[in-house]
Formats: sequence, structure tokens, C-alpha cells
Amino acid sequence: MRHSMKTIRTFFTFILIIFSSTIIASIFGIINNQISYTISNEFFEYYLFGNFGTNNLNISNKRIEASIVGIIGTYWVGLIIGFIYAIIFLFLKHSKKLENIYLTILINIAFAILGSLIGFLIANFLIGWENSGVFIDFGIQHPQNYVNAAYMNSGSYYGGFIGLIFGIIYLLKKDGIKILTRKNAA
Repeated sequence: MRHSMKTIRTFFTFILIIFSSTIIASIFGIINNQISYTISNEFFEYYLFGNFGTNNLNISNKRIEASIVGIIGTYWVGLIIGFIYAIIFLFLKHSKKLENIYLTILINIAFAILGSLIGFLIANFLIGWENSGVFIDFGIQHPQNYVNAAYMNSGSYYGGFIGLIFGIIYLLKKDGIKILTRKNAA
């Protein structure tokens, strides 16, 4: 009986990690899209709304539509990251492993925020819209802002991926697992 209770608790914790990561990623998507919508509503209206199919929903408030796009664009990343962290959770031995998982999810979000910021800075200060490689529809009034928002969008995904790598390393180190380095290999 005791073993089955532990199994049930572990299963619910596994699901909770995935659910929490998905919700946190979705909230990040909403906030990130509100910021990038402020930078370039054209990026959303000429590209993202059509790309995500929300323009077919006839939503009159474009901010709400940008939030929906943020959820659609990030929930799946949170789902994948949560699943990876939930699997790692099963193998961790540290007594504060659940706390470490949640801290790692926050590390992941921090990297996504950093990636978004770096994307904006690269677009705004290093690459002119003419050399950005971003396809810009005819009629865009503020092409540099459009590119800034596009790079922010891409940067958040890159940041999230890099955050996943750092998160996994963090979890393994916190659990006392030696990561293979030249020093360990010799």
C-alpha cells in the first residue's frame, strides 16, 4: 500500500511539473507578446495573426489576439520542457528535487527573456531592417520595428532552448551527478 501511494504521488508530481511548465510558458508568451506588440503591431497584424490563424477568429481587441498568439506560440514549448524536466525528476535523488525543478523552470524563463532582449538589441542596434533577412510585406509603415519584434520572437525561442541546456546541467549538478569534462575524463 505504501509503495502504491508513493507511485501515485510521483505520478501526480510528474503531471504537475508538466502542467506548471506549460502554464508558466503560456504566461511568458502573453507578456512577451504584449511587449513585442507594443514595439510592432504590424508584425502581428501582417504576419503572426495570419500565421497562427487567429485573424479568422474575428477578435476585435488586437491585444487579446496577441495574447492568444502568445499562448499558442509558447504552451507547446512549456509542455516539452516540462516533460523533459519531469522525466529528469524521476531520477533525481536530492531531497529538494521538486524545488530544484521549479527553480530550473524559472531559469528557463529567464533565458527566454534574455533571448528576447538580445534579439531586440541585435535587430535594433546591429542589423538594419534592410539586411535582416526578415520578409516584410508591402505596406509596412515601420519596418525596423517589425524586424525588432520578429527578432524578439525568435530570440525567445533560442533563449528557451539554451535555458533548457543550462537547466539540465543545473539539475544534474544539484543532484551531485558529475558532468563529463576533461578533468573527469582523465
